[in-house]
Amino acid sequence: MSRYALLLSAGPDRAGSALNAIEYALRLDAGGHTVDVYLDGAATKWPAESTRRSGHPFTEGFSEARERGLVVGACAFCANAFGATEGCEDAGIDLLGVAGEEHGPDVAAIVDDGYELMTVG
Repeated sequence: MSRYALLLSAGPDRAGSALNAIEYALRLDAGGHTVDVYLDGAATKWPAESTRRSGHPFTEGFSEARERGLVVGACAFCANAFGATEGCEDAGIDLLGVAGEEHGPDVAAIVDDGYELMTVG
């Protein structure tokens, strides 16, 4: 099976695109593929926003993806820029990179590990 790293950058103002990304991840996982989801850009707002959108399709899918262990990290640089660091930390999502200095995740290392990058924004 294949390995995919899904880089989600669609924030709460683009719920449809964000929902599509989570649906892709869930379907790939159900099909036996390895999938890692990374929150980037405005998508770092989703952990906190999900607590305010109970019952929203994205929130339900995001919760399922987290339960399956598909959400592996968020960009620390972007979380800081979007005021989302606390929401990611409260949700237990690892922050990758360095706030104010370095974006995460290291996409070159992910590709070197055999993952195909998919971006949804």
